[in-house]
Amino acid sequence: MEGIFIGVLCLSGCLTFSTCLPRHYHFVSDAMNWTEAQSYCRETYTDLATIENTEEMKKLKDTVSAAGNSSKVWIGLYSRIDWKWSDGFNKSGAEYRNWDPIEPNNYEANQLNVIMTLSDTWSDIECRLKKQFVCYNGTLEHSDFVLVNTAKNWSEAQRHCREHYTDLATVRNNADRTKIGNLITPLRWAWIGLYRDPQIYWSDGSNYLFSSWYQGEHPLGSMKVVCGVADLEKGGNWRLFSCEERKPFVCYSVPTVKTLVKVRVKLQDSFVNLNDPAVKEQILKELQERLKQKGLSGVTLKWKEKDDGKVFHKEEKGSDKKKKTEL
Repeated sequence: MEGIFIGVLCLSGCLTFSTCLPRHYHFVSDAMNWTEAQSYCRETYTDLATIENTEEMKKLKDTVSAAGNSSKVWIGLYSRIDWKWSDGFNKSGAEYRNWDPIEPNNYEANQLNVIMTLSDTWSDIECRLKKQFVCYNGTLEHSDFVLVNTAKNWSEAQRHCREHYTDLATVRNNADRTKIGNLITPLRWAWIGLYRDPQIYWSDGSNYLFSSWYQGEHPLGSMKVVCGVADLEKGGNWRLFSCEERKPFVCYSVPTVKTLVKVRVKLQDSFVNLNDPAVKEQILKELQERLKQKGLSGVTLKWKEKDDGKVFHKEEKGSDKKKKTEL
């Protein structure tokens, strides 16, 4: 006759990691650079602070203020600054720049595209703004620059250049800059082909959907990576700084919940010893796989032993059988 056994399973963890329980924020007063702060948070809590809505933003500000801090604190935001040319040019001359002394300043954290001004210097501005633009025709080695005196946003300008010429202007050296400068003399400024991707990330890999950026300047200079702070002097809004600066920071943790689940196992082979460590481990692996298939992540499974050290016990005949828990 087949044997029926009962075991008690402990489930601990957060079934839907990002939303199941509110984040707890922890202010750390020790000044560290962003990478050091990230390592500390991952070792001590979960990670550097992630903020996904206005409620969490308020909780973080309250946590920092309660600790007596009213300046800038690292959070989990970071961005890679990778300027590229519209035509994909990446050879000698691709790194040529002629920024205005106060540029690029990423005003309102939303400036991804570049214009050349009447003074031949460059500024980053928002893609949506409509400006005249400069295309080039032919190859870069034998190119003619063409001024299009119709105002379009950067994406529209790029499309126009690709349809009618080769691409938006690539500027490789002073000679290219001078040619374009002569073209745009009647204008105040014009689009060229330099742009960068937004590339905003959270340290813990969460999706970047909510934002609370400071509506002012975020100087980028020549930095390749910048990291985010919540600036309590600016209402807690986010700003970007060199990741090497040393600042206090905020970590987060997610509370753990534990649940006991009674599991029935019906054996086809009554000679199998369910209390064998290898058998128990295999059952846990199968249960874990079922949880993953149901979209449940961040869960840790372990068996709860009774006083005799065993997990599984044969169910007494005639006992009150509880409804099987489905996993």
